[in-house]
Amino acid sequence: MFLTEKHSSPFSLFFSFNPKKAPSGGGGLSKPFEETLIVRLSSLLPIPDSSPSIPLPWLSRAIDLLTQTLADAIAIISDPSLSVTDRAALSSHLDSSVALLDACNAISSAVDHILHGRLLVRLALHLISSSSSLSPDRRHRVRSAIAEWEAADAAPAPPCDSNDLSRLRPKDPNRGRLTAVRRAIYAVEAISDLVARSTLAFLGEKGDFLSGIRVSSDFAWAAAYNEIAAKVSAKLCCGEIAGEVEAAKTSVKKLAVAVDEDDGSGAVTEDVRDAVRGAEEAIEELTEGLDRLANAVNGLFRAALETREAALQCFRVVPGRCN
Repeated sequence: MFLTEKHSSPFSLFFSFNPKKAPSGGGGLSKPFEETLIVRLSSLLPIPDSSPSIPLPWLSRAIDLLTQTLADAIAIISDPSLSVTDRAALSSHLDSSVALLDACNAISSAVDHILHGRLLVRLALHLISSSSSLSPDRRHRVRSAIAEWEAADAAPAPPCDSNDLSRLRPKDPNRGRLTAVRRAIYAVEAISDLVARSTLAFLGEKGDFLSGIRVSSDFAWAAAYNEIAAKVSAKLCCGEIAGEVEAAKTSVKKLAVAVDEDDGSGAVTEDVRDAVRGAEEAIEELTEGLDRLANAVNGLFRAALETREAALQCFRVVPGRCN
């Protein structure tokens, strides 16, 4: 795992509880957990219509939601009176949590791939903006930087293993009464599945990521979840990547066209200046969105590790804990 902490980003629990007062089976904890989840999922709707795709800030908010859900799940998993009732659910989470950590790394890799191209564009913009003229040599260097960006953009990042992503998808729960631990872990796995697949898809990963994502109506938060999944799938059907990424690509293509239209005078034409301004704005917006997304993924990675540690703790022989 190569993700590292950039800065602290604490996530507070939306509900509190006293394990000593929790009824057998944890029904008293599942209700506030799921009610909070409904509120959080509903906060992601409507999806902004500013572009045919989904903007990076929305993806960051979705990742934050998953991070907060993991934090709440820790409270349930760590309660000895609850965790002892469903070791099978905890064991399932140990497997899916590895897949979530791998997904975090895949998202981080996709972000790095886009950021590398951004550096090449910034080099081209600097070469133009740092001089009042565009000599043949400088024009050649600008075009070379753009060509390198085009080649990097055309070469996809290492694909995410779909088998790893399949481990995120929760198995259909058995009909009947579910333990609080099982309900919490099912929610974590379902949201992990949706968020990880959506983020990778809109960062340009190829694959039928969102096929079959749906939650049983047995869960109170299913309606909100399924609505988000349907709307995200509809956006993805348009074949669009994240709005800021698409805007940056469009602006660089316009810059390349303007630079190629050489009138032989060596002057920086108004068309080039306009293209530079457009590219600078698009790259700045892209950078802000990617930085926010990278920080959100770092927070998710830490939360996934903490939740996994809480589950592992339940299998250790420690006086007074989960045994």
